Amino acid sequence: MRLASRTFSAPLFHGLIYGGLSTGLLLFIAALSDQGISEKDRQLAALAFVTVAIVFSRYNLIWKWHVGRAGSIGTGVLFSWFLCATGLIFLGFLTRRSGEYERRVILLWLALTPLLFVLAHHLIRYLFFRFFPASMKSRTAVIVFVSEDAQRLAHILAALDVPKFRLLGFFEDRGPERVGHTSSDRPVLGRTDEVVDYVNKHSVNVVFVVLPLEGADRATDIVRRLGDTTASIYFMPTSPLFRSDQLQFANIGGVPVFSFSESPFFGADGVLKRLMDILFSAGVLILLSPLLLIIAALIWATDGRPVFFTQQRYGLDGKRIRVHKFRTMRVAPADTDVRQATRDDPRVTPIGRVLRRTSIDELPQFWDVLRGAMSVVGPRPHAIEHNETYRGLIERYMLRHKVRPGLTGLAQINGLRGEIQMLENMERRVEYDLRYIRTWSPGLDVYIILRTVALIFRDRAAY
Repeated sequence: MRLASRTFSAPLFHGLIYGGLSTGLLLFIAALSDQGISEKDRQLAALAFVTVAIVFSRYNLIWKWHVGRAGSIGTGVLFSWFLCATGLIFLGFLTRRSGEYERRVILLWLALTPLLFVLAHHLIRYLFFRFFPASMKSRTAVIVFVSEDAQRLAHILAALDVPKFRLLGFFEDRGPERVGHTSSDRPVLGRTDEVVDYVNKHSVNVVFVVLPLEGADRATDIVRRLGDTTASIYFMPTSPLFRSDQLQFANIGGVPVFSFSESPFFGADGVLKRLMDILFSAGVLILLSPLLLIIAALIWATDGRPVFFTQQRYGLDGKRIRVHKFRTMRVAPADTDVRQATRDDPRVTPIGRVLRRTSIDELPQFWDVLRGAMSVVGPRPHAIEHNETYRGLIERYMLRHKVRPGLTGLAQINGLRGEIQMLENMERRVEYDLRYIRTWSPGLDVYIILRTVALIFRDRAAY
């Protein structure tokens, strides 16, 4: 078991696996081609193996896979493969040897390799924790000071599989009647002035110091004294401010800061999100163009013009945008107040009722996605009048405009679409919107899209 632990922690070992997967796939695809595996293919495989093994040695195959967040292993793996592929293509043009390879083989290899990395990563991680759970080396840890936040940290450490911690206990100067209950397997080990001796005597790997901000001077003193140990030291400030579910850690110019309302679509993540929107919306518009023309003709023939209903909404950063739908209601005077559609609303036309029931009326919004005003997935845009009302009633309401509004969202697949009858419904919708912003990933977008498609014909909130 110790050998397995050392092997899975060796960076070169991970790089060799990534390199072997990549070159193995290349040779497999080449073997299936008409020309078979040529000497050129073997040379490219050898070059790719060395390049990938070196570049990918930083990525541990048993760390939890995430994609779409800065610093996540998923984002790192995909971006590194893009760099490797770009470098190999550039080298081929530079040496004028790119024409010597079968183009179909190279394109398939470049496209399928990242998918193979994803599958291999999940499979290896599953097999490792399924058959060698005890071989994952854990780090011993203690927590200085007992509080509600310290107890919460203890539960989080106990639930982690990578990195793995074995919490030995707490250090606290106050008596049990003041600090509350601690579990028998995580007892109070002593006073805070005893922590240095305990850490040195038991070779503790990590020390967590948990104190409120007003105790920063005391934390500084403890950290200074722990400098006489080899333990890694972490300071966890406690405050209602740091319990916000929107809180994120960031680094700006080498200065550590906390972010409370930041968009997840910055840099590479923003490019990835926009690329997904463009490809998906363009594909839908091309594929469904005959249906869109038929619907437009039916609306015109049964209820006249206009075919489209255009309305202003708040978009990214609270700026006004224009969104489009197929018109499903009879034309109202321009000065009429905006009212949400209700069940059996007399304003809805016969064909409009079908379009609204199946959400087909929203298909023109894929054009709004393509031109950059909206996203396929994101917080649904509300009428400006409703926006102005709820921003004064619901805390953090406007944070939902840190991203582009979407055709569908996390709130909609959880039953929160259609008419808002109570303030609590809108509060729950905003809660889901902010959760989406906080936890976004490409996989989450795909999940929401699939759930939306599944709900189209059985969503009772659509009318």
